[in-house]
Amino acid sequence: GAETQRRWMEFRNEIVQEGLIEGASIKGGSSSSLPPEISTVVRKFQILKRKVEELEGEKSRIVQLSEAHLRRCKVLEAQLNEKTQSFSQLEKDLGKSRDNIDQLELENRKVLAQEKIWKRETDELRSLLDTYDRQETAQSKMPSMATENVAGLQISLKSARDEIKLLTDTNKKLEMTMEEMKSDQNTAKSEHERVLEKFQKLRSALMEERAKAEAAEARACQAETLAGKGSYNAETTRVVHLETNPLMEAIREKFQTEIDALKLQLEAAQDGRASKSPSVGTTTPASSRGSLGSAGTDVDVQKMHTRLKERFRMQIALFREGVYLLTGFKIDMIDADSDSPQFRVRSIYGEREGDHLMFRWPKKKQTLEIMGTEMAQLLMSAHSPCSVYIRHYNSFPAFLASVTMQLFDQQTNI
Repeated sequence: GAETQRRWMEFRNEIVQEGLIEGASIKGGSSSSLPPEISTVVRKFQILKRKVEELEGEKSRIVQLSEAHLRRCKVLEAQLNEKTQSFSQLEKDLGKSRDNIDQLELENRKVLAQEKIWKRETDELRSLLDTYDRQETAQSKMPSMATENVAGLQISLKSARDEIKLLTDTNKKLEMTMEEMKSDQNTAKSEHERVLEKFQKLRSALMEERAKAEAAEARACQAETLAGKGSYNAETTRVVHLETNPLMEAIREKFQTEIDALKLQLEAAQDGRASKSPSVGTTTPASSRGSLGSAGTDVDVQKMHTRLKERFRMQIALFREGVYLLTGFKIDMIDADSDSPQFRVRSIYGEREGDHLMFRWPKKKQTLEIMGTEMAQLLMSAHSPCSVYIRHYNSFPAFLASVTMQLFDQQTNI
């Protein structure tokens, strides 16, 4: 009806805007609908396009979130450096305070020792004074001399008492100073514990931000992978390796057809040139027969040489294809005429088209040398199990077999 026609026209306009079909074909065509296969493909492309746009948006959002986490990590690292510097400064101040307390305690012990000495001297002076008192009572005939001795002793006793009082005051001041230093030490210790606690919190927050940034980066990589290769479950999806590649077979058949056509043209051209060569010039029958035989011989030799070269080229291609299918490596020789020919080796299970190994074979040596390509650096690293066969055993066949198994395990889930 009219509603169906209207919806069909809207769908056609949408197809034209998406660029899946040309508008001229719609305007010039009949009013009949497109085949259902084309409609299904168009809808599938639209769904895929929407999915790609959603994945791109998710990727950009994850990248922004990762950048925000990285900025937060930098801020936390700066705060952590500041707290570390303040923590080291507090440790230095605490060390200085401990040194001052030790010095004050040493001085206090010295003052206490001097106080004990002076107390002992005071007791001796008191006993001496008592002795003089007893002598005074015993020697009543000499009052003036005893009075002078008593006065001198009293003066000495007074000076000793003054000195003891001064030392006692000094000791009290030192004790007060030591109490203040102990309170400062306790304050510094509490500040040190607070800084340590804050340091632990900052480090925990930094670790959490780093974990979030790594998770965001992993999600961004996963989104990029999904946008490029599509969505699939790596645990349940299996990679199927075909015995023959249909695309390569089609290309080989196409070029083989062209080669056969060119061979026929070449043979026809050579036969035409051979048929025209006897009629050129005015020669005797004998010379004509000689030249005809010579020209025919040259043509046959040239054709045989061409066919041998073509046959040899086909045999080489067949041999290379057999080696590739049996060993899994496509081997190309570079600079064969030089003193050190090189071999480029590409695996059938390579993740990328450009992944390859390079080997150099100096003619003066009997062993190969592996060159430093990107793939070789990964496989020859210390944590790679493939490098053991080169480093410890110098076995290139074992190394290539280990490379094949590692790439096979990476590309195939069994």
